[in-house]
Amino acid sequence: MPDYNFDGKRLKNRSGQKAGEIDRNLVRAWNGAKLGEIEGKNIRDAHGKKVLEFDGKSIKDDTGKKITTIEEIQKIIEGGSGISLVAMWYFFVKK
Repeated sequence: MPDYNFDGKRLKNRSGQKAGEIDRNLVRAWNGAKLGEIEGKNIRDAHGKKVLEFDGKSIKDDTGKKITTIEEIQKIIEGGSGISLVAMWYFFVKK
């Protein structure tokens, strides 16, 4: 059973508590603090530094090294797909 549920906008943990959300292109914590943003195929941290790149299947770090795939992320987070899911995984599961 996945540890998180993502409806395309909000990420909730197994007990139903909101962990974070997507607000247009911004990634926000449960308290509204900006953690990062989605810019095209890149995910940037709160300071604007590129942290991930998503090509539709593979997730690469800022140096271009492959770190995981969308299939692996979907085993941890149920629901959603695409770069929004990758951003939620990076800021709330990986960190």
